[in-house]
Amino acid sequence: MPAATAAKPYFPALTGLRAIAAWLIFFYHTNPFAPDGLADRIVSEFHVGVTLFFVLSGFLICVRYGGQIELSWRWFREYVLRRFARIYPLYFLLTCLFFTVQQLVPRYDTEGLYTISSASGRVLIIGMNLTLLRSWFADFRFTGISTGWTLTVEEFFYLVAPFLVLGLAHRLARLPLYTVGLVAIGCGLVALPTSWHPFGFFIGYKYMMSATFFGRCFEFLGGITLGLLVLRNAAVLSWLAKRISCTTWGIIWVATCIGLLLTMRALPALVHTLPWGPDFTDWVRIFLNNVLLVPGICLVLYGLIHEPSRLRGLLGSRMFDLFGKASYALYLIHIGVIDEFLKFHITTNLLARFIIANILAIALYKGIERPLYRRLVPRRS
Repeated sequence: MPAATAAKPYFPALTGLRAIAAWLIFFYHTNPFAPDGLADRIVSEFHVGVTLFFVLSGFLICVRYGGQIELSWRWFREYVLRRFARIYPLYFLLTCLFFTVQQLVPRYDTEGLYTISSASGRVLIIGMNLTLLRSWFADFRFTGISTGWTLTVEEFFYLVAPFLVLGLAHRLARLPLYTVGLVAIGCGLVALPTSWHPFGFFIGYKYMMSATFFGRCFEFLGGITLGLLVLRNAAVLSWLAKRISCTTWGIIWVATCIGLLLTMRALPALVHTLPWGPDFTDWVRIFLNNVLLVPGICLVLYGLIHEPSRLRGLLGSRMFDLFGKASYALYLIHIGVIDEFLKFHITTNLLARFIIANILAIALYKGIERPLYRRLVPRRS
């Protein structure tokens, strides 16, 4: 049996945590609070749900494949098939639905990027979406399923993850080298001559750090590092667990980072007087979101795996397990064509749309996502 098909560890509380991440992103995009109020500013930082997803991906890929990776075409093909089958079929079907509806009823194109394009431009937009290349190009990042830009980041990680895991498993001290190397590659792509940047390809350093794997590698590498430490039963984890509640202190760490993000959002007028200029707050926010959040999230993940707690019990419950498994579908549908249909024809009430979106997500998971995965990747004895 190829190693990529071996039984994988399962952490129910982390599946439930995926639901929390998806709900954070839902309310980030549908923020109902009055602009500039405290509640509005707090919800405006719920984009951290994406960081949580990325760290989770790094951790889960590592613990599920870390001891089984083979440098063979057969293994890699099986691995890629499983990753493809997990992500792409539902995304493909929903992308086709979104563009069909936008073609027939332009008012459903909430970003207006598809309907204002020429015929050739629309073909290019669809191609960029279906090939998952979109977030490398700023002009296409929010077309189609606007949240789908993160799948460009995710899928590129899937392609390089086996090599990163193998290298770090051999020598974890390579972590700084890998991090610097990946960011340097991203910077090199940004530094290409202007003629090499069609459609906003790696259009700037801040864009690269926010919207591409090279800038978001900290989150994935953080998850991989935690995964390797867990697989090795590292002494540092036991030492930590004896001295602190990893779940509690991880939540405090994450909340502190969100507080710092809020602070940086409130400081632009002051920062304009500093010699670094107005870009200073943007770079600090990127550092807080991409880097400083990661250790706190890793503490939460480790706590939810190893520490008995009410939170672990709740997130590991059957209800949250189902919400977590449906979180990917919710992530894809919670804004765009389906949400616009709900607002136009059913209700504008946010709580009602939240409930309906979760019900639809569960239906998509059970009726389409899971069956297609099982058809593409049949179970083996």
